[in-house]
Amino acid sequence: MNSAQPIAGLSAPGRKKSVFRADIQGLRALAVGVVVIYHFWPKVLPGGFIGVDVFFVISGFLITSHLLTKPPRRIRDIGQFWMRRVKRLLPASFLVILVSLLGVWLLAPETLWQDWGLQAIASTFYFQNWFLATSKVDYLAEADAPSPFQHFWSLSTEEQFYLVWPILIGLLVLLAIRWGRKTRPVALTGIAFIFAVSLGYSVYATAADPGVAYFSTFTRGWEFAAGAMVAAFGAGAHAPKSDVLSAIAAWVGSGAIALSALTFDGDMAFPGALALLPVSGTSLLLLAHSTHSKSPQSLLGNKTVRFLGDNSYAIYLWHWPLLILVPYAVADFGILDQLSTLALTVVLSVLTQKLVETRFRKLMDTSRIVSAPRFLLVGSAALAIVAGGFYVKSGQIVEESMDITASVQIVENQLGENCVGPLALTESCTSGVGIAESFKTLAPEPVAAKSDKPRVYADDCFSDLPDNFSTKPVCSYGDGDFKVALVGNSHAGQWFPALEPIAERNDWSLDTYLISRCAVNGERQNLDSEDRINGCADYESWVTEKFKAEEYDMILTSSRQSLSLEGLEYDESTKPSEKSYASTLDSWLDTGAEVVVIADTAFPGATIGSVPDCVAENPAQLSKCSGPESRWLPVDPLTDAAESSGNDRLHVVDMNDYLCFEGTCHGVIGGLLAYWDHSHLTNTYAASLSSMFEQRLENEISSLELSAAN
Repeated sequence: MNSAQPIAGLSAPGRKKSVFRADIQGLRALAVGVVVIYHFWPKVLPGGFIGVDVFFVISGFLITSHLLTKPPRRIRDIGQFWMRRVKRLLPASFLVILVSLLGVWLLAPETLWQDWGLQAIASTFYFQNWFLATSKVDYLAEADAPSPFQHFWSLSTEEQFYLVWPILIGLLVLLAIRWGRKTRPVALTGIAFIFAVSLGYSVYATAADPGVAYFSTFTRGWEFAAGAMVAAFGAGAHAPKSDVLSAIAAWVGSGAIALSALTFDGDMAFPGALALLPVSGTSLLLLAHSTHSKSPQSLLGNKTVRFLGDNSYAIYLWHWPLLILVPYAVADFGILDQLSTLALTVVLSVLTQKLVETRFRKLMDTSRIVSAPRFLLVGSAALAIVAGGFYVKSGQIVEESMDITASVQIVENQLGENCVGPLALTESCTSGVGIAESFKTLAPEPVAAKSDKPRVYADDCFSDLPDNFSTKPVCSYGDGDFKVALVGNSHAGQWFPALEPIAERNDWSLDTYLISRCAVNGERQNLDSEDRINGCADYESWVTEKFKAEEYDMILTSSRQSLSLEGLEYDESTKPSEKSYASTLDSWLDTGAEVVVIADTAFPGATIGSVPDCVAENPAQLSKCSGPESRWLPVDPLTDAAESSGNDRLHVVDMNDYLCFEGTCHGVIGGLLAYWDHSHLTNTYAASLSSMFEQRLENEISSLELSAAN
């Protein structure tokens, strides 16, 4: 993604000549173009993310070409190489991070500041890919708004490559000298080994944990190595070729890139073996270096494409934060706004390339005061301080808002204690108070709501995706004689704050059998790895065996059907899932327990993103954080199976009338913020439903109170 630079080629043994390759600038333009189109209009180019892979191959080729022409022989040489990267890359990236932070402060809701401040720090120090790999592939993070710094993951991967690669090439050159061999064959052998190991690991990791694999430097290293191998082929890899074979190779390479961009999509396991197509296509184009009149050279080398290639680094830097932040400033981010944002991207990129990239590089070459090491230290420290300020300020806001009990008291003073939370939707309260356009105080406040989760998360009660569901914790609360089990995914776990007080009042022992994302019906579901698919499918039989051994009096269950069944589309999965749930429920009824299905709750994610973010952005227009009941009430094959059963020990409790009112479901009800993300009830709101939930249980199971007393 760097600016244009000549390539050192060999015109004769021992004689070096700089050869400018316009086709590489064209490749850069192609790469940034497909990425930008994918980000702005993903349906137009569903595989546009492969532009990043094209960049990686180009970087591997260019840097290795330079290092083999002038190999590092001393530590000082490696240091100089690193400082050249600082001069070329950091002025523009630091500027974009700083302006993006200003945009966050002016436009984004406070609920995002803490996370985005951390991501700004990760981007400043180029470990954003690892930050995303460890924090943003979790199921519970799927509602998190994309940050203006998210695209720095690929730049971080590239910088990590630049950090290590000169050392590896230097070692290979030293080995060649010690063995008395030619440099390029030894380098090619070493690079090929790295290519093979990294590719093998990429294939394995993409199958085992694709979320982490997407961002990992180790699963991407082979893409840089592919370009490096082309460079290590020697003079032939750099010399222009006008023969027909080179033209054919160039067209095949271009076709591979185009096919990838048009046919790949975000649901595919990537990078892994799939990335071989765009990587091979780019490598073939670089190797062909065709100047034949019928080759893609005429397209890749024209002035317009060259212009985009010259500014590709700045375009990549600017397009994403503008795409993320501009919608916060406009009411409806329609096609005209999108095109205007794209035009602004080009303008800012040209100005950045001319006034920042070029001038700062020259300044650091000539000035003793503004040297590359000082710029690196001072610039990164300054950005870290600014970004850290966002994190600290957000932390203070969260801390000030964490006294939820005090917030509830303020809400009660505003509305009266009989109209707080779900009580706002009862006959005893004024109709419609739950959907007032604004409240002076909410409980919890939006910045605190994201942390207002049931204690089963802090108690590590979930069988989780990272370990492929191999760990199956059972958390136990209370020691009463009336034994109750709560089973399901996170949409079962969200009811724990309502159930815990009931258990205490009725002297229950309450055990949880919770699993992330997976619907507990014994079916193979479309998770992102074979191990997770198997672990999810096996969980139901494990739970059933536990229920037989424990002899529970009552089993409570709920599940969100967020995944389709293996081999089926989502809409096609409803009936088969209902049938599987019916079989599962029958197995649980066979244990002698009363079984209660809790209907799945209204799903804000159908029309909006994170509810706390929405509320923070629209404090005086809370109706924007509501949605039609027809869209928010989810597909619920578990409830359908229970309602069609006819077994008098199988019951359904539906609490959605405390989330939806007169055809509309709400994110804020009676001054309480109902969701901590796009899907799950806050601890506060779930707890406020406890007495209503208990009453409905008693209505469903007449023997509940007697059983608890015994």
